[in-house]
Amino acid sequence: MMASLWLLLGAGVLLASLPFAGERRLLGLPVLKSAKTPLLRLCEFLLAYALFLVLGRVFEGSLSQVSEQGWAFYAVTLLLFVVAAAPAFIWRYLWKK
Repeated sequence: MMASLWLLLGAGVLLASLPFAGERRLLGLPVLKSAKTPLLRLCEFLLAYALFLVLGRVFEGSLSQVSEQGWAFYAVTLLLFVVAAAPAFIWRYLWKK
């Protein structure tokens, strides 16, 4: 059970950082021909969040019964996902080069 938790947390940090990792990569895959726009980065971030939720639900289903979640759960997990993306965002936009 602990291995699944650490794997999920590590995947969350990785998924949160991917939208800011490269100019021509979509979730780490080199599929884009031009640089990303801010709207595309936001869409990629939300897609990564959705993948994180699906991964969490799969892990929860493999360990126990899946519980129904309300809006507060999704609000808190989205904000934690934003916090996990903060280092990559700072590196991409705020770090002096």
